[in-house]
Amino acid sequence: MGYGLSLHRFVNGEAATLDKGMIHEVLDPHVVNGSQNDTELLVRAADGGEAEVDVSSDGISVHRFPSGGVLDIVAELANCLGAAIALPDGMLLGAEEQRANLPDGLRELAVVIDMSGAGIQRALDGA
Repeated sequence: MGYGLSLHRFVNGEAATLDKGMIHEVLDPHVVNGSQNDTELLVRAADGGEAEVDVSSDGISVHRFPSGGVLDIVAELANCLGAAIALPDGMLLGAEEQRANLPDGLRELAVVIDMSGAGIQRALDGA
């Protein structure tokens, strides 16, 4: 994949802090560089796909990811955190209710999808 995506949570139009415990609960079983710091991770999905993941309190960036299992992990993160997925040209939401919490300007760019790996892949493919 030629670009990255990021996960962010919004409340009343403002960026909200992500639950660090939940992030680790979802990501830790997939981390392959565990001896390094906990903000720059390399995750590996069950299908062997890997991605670089940068974690902060206000967002998670995912870079250099293949289709497949990595997107399943991204979807699980989005669902568990109540986060939207930011793409270079829009936002992906798992539920219409999330739209009201987005900042002005992002609401119009948001699309509700089936928040699964396959759903994210369909959105990335433009289907």
